[in-house]
Amino acid sequence: MAGQQVTRRNLVENPGFEALDPATGLPRAWLTGTPRQEVAPAFEVDSSVSHSGRSSARSAANGSPGTFGYWVTTVAGIQEGAGTEEFRMTDLTLRRTDFLSARSYRVACFFRTRNIESPSRNIWIRVNWLDAGGREVFTEFVSRFVKEGDWYRAEQVLTAPRPARSLRLELALQWTATGTVWWDDVAVEEVRHPAPRKIKVATAYSMPAGRSTPEKNRRFYAEKIIEAGRLGVDLLCLGEGITVVSTGKAYADVAEPVPGPTSRILGEAASKSRLCVVAGIYEREGPLLYNTALLIDREGNVTGKYRKTHLPQTEVNGGLTPGSTYPVFRTDFGTVGIEICYDNFFPEVARSLALQGAEIILLPIWGDMRGQGYAWDIVARARAIDNAVFLIASMYSNRRSLIINPDGRILADTGGDQGLVTAEIDLNARTFERWLSVGSYGEWKSLFPQERRSETYGGLMTQPEK
Repeated sequence: MAGQQVTRRNLVENPGFEALDPATGLPRAWLTGTPRQEVAPAFEVDSSVSHSGRSSARSAANGSPGTFGYWVTTVAGIQEGAGTEEFRMTDLTLRRTDFLSARSYRVACFFRTRNIESPSRNIWIRVNWLDAGGREVFTEFVSRFVKEGDWYRAEQVLTAPRPARSLRLELALQWTATGTVWWDDVAVEEVRHPAPRKIKVATAYSMPAGRSTPEKNRRFYAEKIIEAGRLGVDLLCLGEGITVVSTGKAYADVAEPVPGPTSRILGEAASKSRLCVVAGIYEREGPLLYNTALLIDREGNVTGKYRKTHLPQTEVNGGLTPGSTYPVFRTDFGTVGIEICYDNFFPEVARSLALQGAEIILLPIWGDMRGQGYAWDIVARARAIDNAVFLIASMYSNRRSLIINPDGRILADTGGDQGLVTAEIDLNARTFERWLSVGSYGEWKSLFPQERRSETYGGLMTQPEK
C-alpha cells in the first residue's frame, strides 16, 4: 500500500449522529456502554450543539466522580478484500513485521467539553481492532488532539493488525462528577501506509590522549564527525563537555558563547559529512555558565541546545547554573530530546522529553559508576523502556557508550574500546505485548501517555519535609 493512491471513503456509518433508530431513539449504528449503570453518564443526541450538520452525541456526568461510559460503533470494511488467515494469539511479544498489515487508517473526530479540566484525563478515544470472528486482537488510543475554536480535533493514523477485519470505536467520558462532552464528525478512512523511517545512528567512546587543549579537542571531535560521515551515519552522539575533557581546565576557562568556536568547527564537519550531531560544551551567556549540549544539523547550523538541569555539587561548586526547560527538536528524520549526565539519574527528565514527542533521547554523559559500573546499562535501558524511546549515550568513565532500542535491547556498545559504533534503527518500529494493560495485545508507547495519572503526582513537585 505504501506509495499507492488511496481513495478516501469514510467507513463510519452515521458519523454525525443524525440518523436515529426509531425503536431506541439512539443514533443508528451507535450504542452506549458502561461497566455499571450506577456510574453511567446520561447519553442523548443533542440537536442544539453540533460541529457540522444538525446534532451531536452528548455524554453528561451523573454527579459521581466514578462516572464512566462511552458511545460505541463497529466499523466494518477494514482490509476489505483481504483473505482470511489464522492468527494465534499465543506469543507474549510481537514485532511490527509479525503483527501489522500494510493498511493504515485515519481515525478522527471532533469533541467539545464543559466542566472538564483535563481532556487527557477525562476523555478517551479507544480503538479495538477485531478479527473476522469479532475477537479483539489489539487495543490502542487516539491521543493526539488540538483545540480549534470551541472544539477539539482528534486525529491519528493507525495501522491495522494483520488479522483485523473491523474495529470498535469507543468515545468515552470518565472520572468526572460534573463534566459533559459532545462528539461529532467521526471518521475512519484508509490512507497511504507510512513508510519505514530508517536512519543510521552512532555513538562514540573517544577521549584525547594526554594533556590537550580546547582547540585540539575541537579538531579531535570534528574528525569523529568526518569518520561517522564516511560510515553513512545520519545522527552522531558525542560526549559531555568535549572542550574540557583531558585539558585539566576549569569550566570558566573553556566556556564560550553559542554560536562560538566549537559550534563553528563541529558545524563545518557536520555540513561536510551531511549528518546531525549532538555534543556537549560549556556555554557562557553574560556572567552565567551552563553545561550545554548542542544539536547541529546536516547543514552545520545549531538548531537546538539543551542546558543541563540537574547539577552535581562538583558543577555547582565550579560555578555552573542549571537550565530550566526540556525542549525537543524536530529534525528531517524525527523528533529528538537531549539530557546530560546527572539528568539521567532522575527519571522525570526522560519522561518529560518523551511526553513532548521525543523519539530519540541523546545522552552525553561523563559517567555512571554506581555499583562499579553495574547500574549503568540497567538504568539506561530502563529509561528507554519506560518511555518507549531510542536512547543513544556517549560515555567516558567505563567506556561503554550505548545505542538502546525502546524494548531496552542494546543494539551497539563500545565495550571499552575507543571509537565509533553504529546501528540502523527504524523510528516507525513497534513492539506489541500480550496482557499489557489490555486483554489483547497492547503497545506501551500508545498506552502510557493515556493511562498515566499526572493528577496524583503532586508530591513530586514538593520537597519532602526533613
